[in-house]
Amino acid sequence: MELAKIRNKAQQAVATEPVQEAVAIEPATAQPDEPSPPALSLPDNLLDIQPTMLSFPGPAPVRPAPAESHFDPLARILAGREQDCAVTGSADAALVHEQQSTVPEVAFEEFLCFRLGDEEYGINIMEIKEIIKPRELTEVPRTPGFVDGVLSLRGVIVPVFTMRKRLGMSLEYDGSQERIVIVRCGDGLHGLRVDRVTDVVKISKTDREVTPAVLEGVAREFVSGIGRSGKRMLIILDICKVVDTALGEVT
Repeated sequence: MELAKIRNKAQQAVATEPVQEAVAIEPATAQPDEPSPPALSLPDNLLDIQPTMLSFPGPAPVRPAPAESHFDPLARILAGREQDCAVTGSADAALVHEQQSTVPEVAFEEFLCFRLGDEEYGINIMEIKEIIKPRELTEVPRTPGFVDGVLSLRGVIVPVFTMRKRLGMSLEYDGSQERIVIVRCGDGLHGLRVDRVTDVVKISKTDREVTPAVLEGVAREFVSGIGRSGKRMLIILDICKVVDTALGEVT
């Protein structure tokens, strides 16, 4: 009997024990998507806008005007005919060589032109050191009559020849534009006094002629040829013979 009572009490306790309700879990509700920023839109005619229609704040930039280029053919001589800048870099040198090889070579020579009276003479610019204004000379005894004296050019003694005397011309002339052309012959420098320096011209070999058998008014041995530049005719001098005092005076 005791065992039966115990079982009945146990069953009654289980029946009277409250049952906990299950916690209901609410399903998560999906949050609405945040609105995306609007895409950048461009006008359809953007590519049709001309550069002149664009405006920028502030004053328009002023583009400097290109500098006027002035070429003086005598500047190279007056400056002592400095050497051209060498091309640096093997790539640049190869490019220059390629360009030069594709250009046909034309044999031109440049001549400094000067006047003695109505006659015009030419000296190859490769024989010219510089051009100076007349200055005081120091006379040297026992020199030929066509040598006026000597001057010091940066410590170098330079004999000065009067070209009118050297070529047997009249000494009556206007010396207001007189110049002394410093020329090279061998290792020495010599000055040539001329009436007026005019310009520098290019003469091709096809425009050069041999010295005529008869050339009035000038010693033939001092002339290396005749050059033509347009309508001009130049008497091209042999400088080393002009400054060779052993040839004597022209009468």
